[in-house]
Amino acid sequence: MTTKKKKQTYILVGLPMYAIASMLKNLHIFGSQAAAVCLTLIHYAGMLLALNGVHYFGTTYQYEKYPEESRQTVIDLNDERTRTIHDLAKARTFDIMVYVLICLPFLLIEAKSDLLGIIGSAAALLILGGSYAYYARKYSKEM
Repeated sequence: MTTKKKKQTYILVGLPMYAIASMLKNLHIFGSQAAAVCLTLIHYAGMLLALNGVHYFGTTYQYEKYPEESRQTVIDLNDERTRTIHDLAKARTFDIMVYVLICLPFLLIEAKSDLLGIIGSAAALLILGGSYAYYARKYSKEM
């Protein structure tokens, strides 16, 4: 798929998804909570697709308009020091996220939240822990 088609696809699919789901959700046509959750997910997915298309359009436009500066930017992003800083920032963020996800179910229980929210926050912690174990095992075998 060409760059132009990707931009067009992201924007032309994302905006109608966003608008239609938003209108249907706000009109309260569907009475069930499952339909409201699905419409919310479609609403956010459309918004993210459209924003991704606009971002993709802006970055490719900048790269085409200023090729010399763009080349230097790519070189700077792939620099070893920049990569190390980025990896350390990710590691620190992961450490903080683990503590937040451990505390979140307890805070939701204390706030007398719905059971679905409590189970969802606990599931997020389990998914995070599982993905960490998977990648730690995978990378330990590679190195």
